[in-house]
This record gives sequence, C-alpha cells and structure tokens, in this order.
Amino acid sequence: MGCEFMIYTKVNINNITKEEYEKWYSLMGDEKKLRIDKYRFTDDQKRSIAGEMLAKTTIGKYLDIPAEQIKLAQGKSGKPYAVNFNIEFNISHCEEIVVCAINNTPVGIDIERIRPISPEVAKKFFTIAEQKYILGKTPCAEDYDTEFNDVQLKRFFECWTAKEAYLKYTGEGLTDNLSALEIDNTHITKIIENDYIISIYC
Repeated sequence: MGCEFMIYTKVNINNITKEEYEKWYSLMGDEKKLRIDKYRFTDDQKRSIAGEMLAKTTIGKYLDIPAEQIKLAQGKSGKPYAVNFNIEFNISHCEEIVVCAINNTPVGIDIERIRPISPEVAKKFFTIAEQKYILGKTPCAEDYDTEFNDVQLKRFFECWTAKEAYLKYTGEGLTDNLSALEIDNTHITKIIENDYIISIYC
C-alpha cells in the first residue's frame, strides 16, 4: 500500500525529438489526435504527447511489456487509467516539464514552478494550519499586505501541489472548498528540482 512501489519520471518537452513526437502521435486514438490537433500552440501539443509517452513507457518498463501495447483511457471523473492492467498513474505539467507517477495503488501528482504570488491566495485557499506553516507564524491581517519571501513562496507551493496531488489522487479535481481541505502529509512525497516543486500523493 502507499508509495512503496511508486515510480516517478519526467521529461522536458524541448528534448522530445521529431521522431519521438511522430511515433507517439501515431499510436494515439483518433479522438486524442483530434484533441491535440485543436491545440493552438505547439508546446501544448508537445505536453499532451509527452504525458502519453511518459505514462506508457514507464508503465511498460514496470510491467516488462512493450509500451506500444498499453492503451490509456479516462474514467467518468476524468482520471486516466491503463486499460486491462492493474496499475495506477497520473500526469502533470508546468511550462516545459511533464511529470508522471505510477503506483500499484491510486496516485496523484502535481508540479508547479516557484514564482511570485499574492499572499491573498493563501488566505483564500489554505487552512489556518497551512497558513501558519507558510508564514512561519500565526497569521495576522498585515501578513497579507506584504509579499512572500523566498521561504514562504516555497512553502506556499509545497501546500498547493500537495492539495492538487491529493485531488488528482481521489479523481475529484479542483474544488471551491480548498480552504477546508486538510492534507495528510504522511502520504506526500515531495521533490524539489531547481525552481520546481513536485508533490506525489499515494
């Protein structure tokens, strides 16, 4: 149970070759191809291709079968799954980075780049305990009138990615009631790479 068998992989879309793009595009179903073709920007197309490529190659390696034999689909809630295989996976992307986590039990992953953000967002979407963690103290009104420092920004995105990863784990997606959502951090695997924070919930 949990993250005992979890595998995490990532790819930079700028490193995907034309040959890789064309190969994985050709393996997609007509519906997915149509969706990708409708994207206005090339990077959006690459992100979608990269997610499919990562999921199939990682699952294939884990199960020791050709990635081309793996078919992906979406459940009623929109959560993806591998058809006919007892394996769970989830994908996330931020800018040029696409990440994937697979596990033998449900898993959710989220990635965000650490960047300036208004403290008001924390006030609106986080529990008091999370706000205390982000600020490093009990919050007061004045705390939301000043910019976050570097440590606070890092903590903000730790909390944000943890919530998103949990909601993707459950298949619920974003909700309007994030400020009431308590995350069990014992289920969170946190990865910090350069300016990116990745949270995996399983």
